[in-house]
Order: sequence, then C-alpha cells, then structure tokens
Amino acid sequence: MGRLKKSKVEKSPFKLRQRQLADGRISLFIDHIHNGKHSYEFLKLYLLPETSEKIRRENNRTARLADDILRKRIEEYFEKEADRIGERDLAETPLSEFIDILIAEKKRKNNRTNQFVTVKGNLQLFHPDTRMCDIDKRYCIDYADWLRHTCVSRLGKPLAPQTTFNYFWHLGIILSNAYRMGYIRQNPWCLLDSSDKIREPERQHRFLTLDEVRILEDTPYHHELVKRAFLFSCFCGLRISDVLNIKWSDIYSNNGLTYVSIIMKKTSRPISIPLTAKALHWLPERNDDSPRIFRGLPSETQINKHLKKWVSEAGISGNIHYHVSRHTYGTMLMTAGVDLYTASKLMGHSDIRATQVYSQIIDKKKQEAVSLIDDVF
Repeated sequence: MGRLKKSKVEKSPFKLRQRQLADGRISLFIDHIHNGKHSYEFLKLYLLPETSEKIRRENNRTARLADDILRKRIEEYFEKEADRIGERDLAETPLSEFIDILIAEKKRKNNRTNQFVTVKGNLQLFHPDTRMCDIDKRYCIDYADWLRHTCVSRLGKPLAPQTTFNYFWHLGIILSNAYRMGYIRQNPWCLLDSSDKIREPERQHRFLTLDEVRILEDTPYHHELVKRAFLFSCFCGLRISDVLNIKWSDIYSNNGLTYVSIIMKKTSRPISIPLTAKALHWLPERNDDSPRIFRGLPSETQINKHLKKWVSEAGISGNIHYHVSRHTYGTMLMTAGVDLYTASKLMGHSDIRATQVYSQIIDKKKQEAVSLIDDVF
C-alpha cells in the first residue's frame, strides 16, 4: 500500500524561524509560504546569549511569546479553512479529512497528535473512503472486532492488548469531537454497550527496587555514560527525550538546593525539579566543549540494548528499558511517603491520575507483603 497523503488542512503555511545577527542575538520571525512564495513577518523578538540564569529565563519568555504569535497566525488560517469546508454538508465530510481538522486543532493547543495520525491510517485500512454519515453503532463494533482479529503491527504481528484498547478508544474521542463540532447529529459511541467496547488491560509497570538500584550502582559497565544517565533518571524521573537534550545551563542553585529546569519534550510543559545528592552524584564531569550534559549517548534503541546487557550482568531479571527509571523514581516517591499532589508536580504530570498508578503499585506490594505473613503463619 502506498504512503497516505497528508491533507492540505493538516499543513500549516506558517513556520517560526531564527536568524543569527552580527551582535550575537537571534532574531525570531515567521515564514509564511503561499503559492510557493515566502513572505516574512519579523516579530522584533530576540534571544540573547545565555550568560546568566536571568537571561535564560528571559529567553524562555521570549520564545513562548513568539509561539503565541505563531499559534494565532495558524488559528486564523485554519478558521478560514474550516469556513471553506463548512460550505458543504458536514455529514458528507470524509472521516480522514475530519481527523485532519482535529489534528490541526490539537496542534494549535500544543497537544500530542501522533496517536491520531496512526488511528487515521488504521481507519482508512479498515474502511477506505468512510464519510462521517457512514459511522454508526455497527461500524464501531466491526472496528473493534477488526482490531482484535485482523489488524497487525508494522512487523506483521497481532496488536498488543494495550495498543488495541488505545486505537479503539481514540475512535470514541474522534466521534465525541465530531458530535461537538456538528459533523454528526448523534454520537454512535453512546449507543455501545460495555460488552461492545474494548476494555483496557491492567498495566504492569516494571520498576527497580532499592536493592536492585544498589546492585546496578555497584555493577560496572563499559559504557559509563549509559549507566550514569539511567541512574540519574532513577533519582530525578526525567524521560530519555529530556536527558538527551538537557544542558548544563538548565541546572542552577537556589537557597542551597540544586534544581534542573527544563521544558519537557513530551508535554511542552515547564518543570523545575530539586535534584537529590544521588542524582547529582551520577552527573558526568562537566565538559566545557559541549553545553549538553549527556553528550555522546547513543539512540534510545541502542541505550535499551546496553541496559539489557548491563542488567543481565548485574543478575537482575525482567524487561528493563530506559522508562523503567521513571517508574522507579515514581515508586521511590510513594515509598518515601510523598503526597500525590507533590509527586505529580515532581514528575511533571498534568493529571494526578497518572501519579496514582505508582501509589497503587505500592499498595499492591503492601498487600503482597501481608499475604506472605499469613502464609508463614
């Protein structure tokens, strides 16, 4: 099957660009592409060389202001596109085109869209050329059955239960938005019985116990930077996407504490985390030749291969990948008695329900411990 074409609605003709000036400043401007021609809107906003923490924070405010202007230009553009599309009966809109509109709306709000792009491709494989008016209760039930028994991954394997659940429930999100925006008069998702829907499987979050962390600390590994990065994340909870880009300028001291302050790549949310002595211990020696702290780390795929080998050498079983470090940090917080609200802020969660997972893990471990006592006696 050929590669799916992107809708014109999904594409924005506006891009935020940078230009280095002779005095060291970086000028921010918007590049507007129309009919193959470029026009430029210079914002009179400048990023200064980051010689102090105050300037770094000012640059962050300037960058956010430029992003706000860009989003406004994009929003105005897509409002015109929506008006153009609205000239015909909305119910006749192809499902793929509506998903493009939904993706564009989420991009304007800086929300993640990867899952919607994937689901769009799956829905086109399931029933090509589907219109909004074609979607009913039977369509939803058949889609659930197709995901369970027919749809396969890129490697040709059946979908994992969690993936099946995610794809199916994204159809529900799409239909809820279609009803909200007037593309359908009745939401067929509301007609489904609980038995018609795919249920979410119970998640198994692998994490390292304190003893396992100590074993890894004592186990040498030839790729020292991989070891340092992983243990650093165990004690601060940063994702690999953030660790790969973290800079020395992101670390600062205030009132005797050392913090790392970044904008998380996954959520685009700013976060400032106080670093423990353990986290600071696993930072590599500072190299003035590079602003990045963990410069030289391999790709995430290669890092996970290193982790499997290192963990095996340490005698620890289980599927250990880099994100296990974040789960480990979360369970450490719960074990230490940190309240849910504080833990959610330390981990950068926008929804406290994501943090509750770690509390549930600890509760389950307590129940297992009590059961062991009952078994002994």
